[in-house]
Amino acid sequence: MEEQVRKAIKAANRKFGEGIRKGDPTAVGALYTEDAILMPPNNEMIRGRPGTEGFWGAAIKMGVRDAILTTMELREVGNEVHEIGNYALKIQPEGQKPFEDKGKYVVIWKQEPEGKWKLHRDIWNSSLPPKG
Repeated sequence: MEEQVRKAIKAANRKFGEGIRKGDPTAVGALYTEDAILMPPNNEMIRGRPGTEGFWGAAIKMGVRDAILTTMELREVGNEVHEIGNYALKIQPEGQKPFEDKGKYVVIWKQEPEGKWKLHRDIWNSSLPPKG
């Protein structure tokens, strides 16, 4: 895999975290393809860029303050790149103590016609035991 592809995905992951820290769901949504599918835990599939933007906007309103994405593996498969990684989310719901969720994710990246790599399929789940 070309080094520029690795750098582009690393930069996009960094922008993802920046968008969360700034509370900017539009910036986060722009990192997804128009026909993206988001598969969050304990939720239905969310389709399309407006859906991804709406999901992350709701997550920010619920207290997600930071997202740190760490790539563990990148593999080129045809015209896509598959990424496996770990995440850490810093969350502080209004009026509650902050906490952190840690887990793993799989992203399928797709290169857009203008050359930018964008999240096309995104699924993750927590590595923490269920509460309760």
